[in-house]
Amino acid sequence: MTSRPVRLGLLIASLALLVACDHYSAAEGEPAPSLAPGPSPFVAAQRDPCFTPDPPSPITVSVVHRADGTCWPISKELVYRCDPSMPAVAEVDVGQGVRRFLGGSYAVPVALPATALSEGVTPFGELFLDAGDPSFLWVRSDGVTERWLALPNRAKLADPPTAQMIGDSILDGGQTDVVAGLPDWTVSIDALIGRGSSGAAGVAEALPSPAADVVVIEIGVNDPEAALTTANAQRVITAQGGARLLVWLTAHGPEPQVPEINQAIWDAMGPLSNGAVLDWDRLVPLDALSSDGIHPDVGQQGALASIVDPYLQGWLDAVKGGGATACQGSIRSHA
Repeated sequence: MTSRPVRLGLLIASLALLVACDHYSAAEGEPAPSLAPGPSPFVAAQRDPCFTPDPPSPITVSVVHRADGTCWPISKELVYRCDPSMPAVAEVDVGQGVRRFLGGSYAVPVALPATALSEGVTPFGELFLDAGDPSFLWVRSDGVTERWLALPNRAKLADPPTAQMIGDSILDGGQTDVVAGLPDWTVSIDALIGRGSSGAAGVAEALPSPAADVVVIEIGVNDPEAALTTANAQRVITAQGGARLLVWLTAHGPEPQVPEINQAIWDAMGPLSNGAVLDWDRLVPLDALSSDGIHPDVGQQGALASIVDPYLQGWLDAVKGGGATACQGSIRSHA
């Protein structure tokens, strides 16, 4: 049994503590400190690393799921499409700032290089990066590997953006419409009837390096063999590969060497992070061509502009945060 003096002592001590607390409050003008332990400031809720933003339709977003079942944070890797009609975009940050890559018609089919390392999978495909060169991104889907197009920093472009085009009779006949369809660009054109890849390489080598933000090559149908295209493509790349975007149009015509020439064009652009192939061979409306199956017919010279101009403008819009990348703000706001 507790003795009465001990109880009295405990009571006195409790009263003294209460008085001390009241004195502290009066002296400091603040509430007396609580005697109950509060929550630790070092304990914070952890978000699921596989959390995926859910922006409004028709935007689709995916994080990258790694082989071990975890995910890359969306601040590191993310793939999205703003609209089904637009190419998909990948954003990747490996510690050197965010880099953006365009898929769709801006991607080039390639063989996966030995330096490529898998990052994980998304509904858009499996992603691969090169640890030694962050300017490259490959995506493999349904057994096909494509090298996606690296987008430059918009601050690196001229204002207005510049384009240098080198071509043959097809560009010669369509140049008026091409220039008219790019009113916010400064466009220079060097086109010559009958020009082959040797002539185009000579022009490319004679121009400043790079000649413009974007260099467009419309050459190939006049080459007698693919080996010539391959050799001259390397000359063009050496001379103008420093452009922010180097685009080569495939050839279209009845000559038997055309498919091999087009393959040479795809093969030349594939190893370039800034290289793209605009598939004139597949996209040109056949009813717009003359009886030779090569040149746009009279009154159809605008066929080239209808394919080239939206392609270049789509690239520029994506660089500037519009078009294919216009929804990135909405995605981040829902993250």
